[in-house]
This record gives sequence, C-alpha cells and structure tokens, in this order.
Amino acid sequence: MLTIDSREWCKFFPVDITTESDSALFIHRLFTVTLSALTAKRHIFSHDHFSSKKLGPLFVPLFTRPTSIIEQQRFNSTVFSWIQGVSQAISNGYLKLATFFIISKSDDSVLEMYEYYFAYNSSGIDNHNESFLSTTSIDDIQQQVLKALEQINQFVDERLKSIVNRSNYRFCLKIQYNTSITPNDYQPTGFVDSQEIISPINWKKILTTKITSSRRILAQIKTSHHKMLLVFRTPTVNSTMKK
Repeated sequence: MLTIDSREWCKFFPVDITTESDSALFIHRLFTVTLSALTAKRHIFSHDHFSSKKLGPLFVPLFTRPTSIIEQQRFNSTVFSWIQGVSQAISNGYLKLATFFIISKSDDSVLEMYEYYFAYNSSGIDNHNESFLSTTSIDDIQQQVLKALEQINQFVDERLKSIVNRSNYRFCLKIQYNTSITPNDYQPTGFVDSQEIISPINWKKILTTKITSSRRILAQIKTSHHKMLLVFRTPTVNSTMKK
C-alpha cells in the first residue's frame, strides 16, 4: 500500500474528513485537483497555468495564476470562477453534474467530455442510486485518490491522441443541479442560466444532438458523506481514443 505524508496531504485536502463540511471541502478540492490533472495532461492550458506538488509517489499539477496580467484576468474570470461556483454548489448539496467540454470552434462539435457526478448522503436528493458506507477511513480515501490520479495519467498517456492546435477549441464547464432542493433562481459564482447566456457556442445544437460515445470511468471516490464519479466520454465520430 502506498502511503502519503500528512504534510503533503494537507497541501491538497483537509486532514480530517469525518464531518459533512470537511467532506464537502474534500470533494470540492478533489474536483479541482482532478480537473487540474486532466487539463495539464491534455495540454489545454500552457505550463505557466500550473504548479506541481508532491502527493505520495506522484507529482500533481495544480492550477495557479499565470504570470501574464491578461492571462490572470482571463483565468480568474473562467477557471477560478468555476472552481468557486462548484464549491458553493457542493456545500449546499445542489450540484448533481459538472461537465467539462472540449468543443471545436469550427462547427461546435464535441471533441471530449469529462463528466463529474456528485452524490450526497442526505435525504431528498437524487444520489444516482448510490449507497454510502457508515465509515470511511482516511487511509481508504487516500488510496482512492492515488488510484484516481494514476488512472487519469495512464488513460491519457496510453489511450488518447494528442490535441493538435488547442487554439482551435473552446473549453467550458456546464453544471446541472439537484432540482428537488435547488431554488429556481439559484446560480453560483461563475455561472449563468443557460437561457440567459450569450455564448459563441451553439448549446442548443450540442445538447439536442444524440451522441454515440466511448465511455470510461476515471475516478470513483467516496467518503461517509459524499461521492464523486468522473467519467470520460468522446463522441464516436470525433473520437480521440487511440485504436
């Protein structure tokens, strides 16, 4: 079993994950860490958008503010706003699904999708039919995290083709709520209602097009209070998976 030094762990995640609030903070940071790892491995953003920190046997890329003032402003208004909004929605138990899209600028076709499913150990919430363990040790959670990061690295390296000319693509995050408990007018930081957004992306076309896709589970991590499932999808017609 691989071990993680507590000093390394606390740079990424809360030391204690027994309470619901600590668990929510852990899941939020887990979303940030895995999205950082994915976008770094796919070379979606340049190297100065990331720093690297050690976690057990791994060196994990983390989002950081780039040196350019213009890039800082752009990154603050997109990625860091997304992260803040996702944190707010998880804390309230509202967030059901967050999907990171890679979309072609030329025809609005989807190249890749990374779907983050969130479940909560609470009544009245659609939990994707998930059950929860009564106790989950910090050692178990740490092993789940390492396994997820290793799976992401291995999958990208071995199964995906490189993204050529990233300037030809748009990158965006779309979220969906647990409608049974989420107020109708709720919008977290960094997000606006899909009916109100002014966007160069033809969302109606994307969301109404039936996508036959390849699918791969990259991460499944559960605490006593929350679960996050990360699923990769790429439309068969535009598949970036190696044959």
